[in-house]
Amino acid sequence: MIKLSNVSKTYKNGVNALYNINLYIDQSEFVYIIGPTGSGKSTLIRLLDAEEKPTKGNVEVAGINVGLLRHGKVPYYRRHIGVVFQDFKLLERKTVFENVLYALEITHMKPLDARQRVREVLQLVDLSEKSSHYPDQLSGGQQQRAVIARAIANKPKILIADEPTGNLDPKKSGEIIKLLEKINHEEKTTILMVTHDIGIVNQFKKRTIALEAGHIVADMAEGGYIQHESHHSAL
Repeated sequence: MIKLSNVSKTYKNGVNALYNINLYIDQSEFVYIIGPTGSGKSTLIRLLDAEEKPTKGNVEVAGINVGLLRHGKVPYYRRHIGVVFQDFKLLERKTVFENVLYALEITHMKPLDARQRVREVLQLVDLSEKSSHYPDQLSGGQQQRAVIARAIANKPKILIADEPTGNLDPKKSGEIIKLLEKINHEEKTTILMVTHDIGIVNQFKKRTIALEAGHIVADMAEGGYIQHESHHSAL
């Protein structure tokens, strides 16, 4: 599903963000990406969603060589990828239903099919009763659920969750992880979750990939215990 082969990334300002990364993530896996600020997590996401191209090596997602995509093909490629950010990015003047529907309208899905899919995902994320509410009428956890609903509306093959629990308390954070597990199980969506929350990583154990200074310093199978975000973690 996701394959990085000898991938390095150097930005135009000379910053080396990733060094010779080799990584394979299978379909339907749920994987944490951890590491301190500046470790290369954000660059990895940018390479996967075609925001950046690798300086060296190949980035393949669902059989597509992302680095070779022409600019005009990128929007079509991104339909296979859902992205969730910690700062929500909901459209304030649209209801929850309209926010999710908008993600399908831009793909030109038939209106009746689109509305049916919106109802499906709102039920999946337990927001059916909030469908007519606006973002400012929702709690932080509900807003994040709405963002997740929008991100999975088009049935993406991959969901990238970038610090999805960063603005939430521990109880709400746990609820979001359980929701992502449900999506992973029911929709068979491959999930990559970038996080600084080691408590979450240790409570909801998954395969965990640790980055440090642009290198993969650990790739732990589900069940590894992480002390902190470095290669000194206990495996």
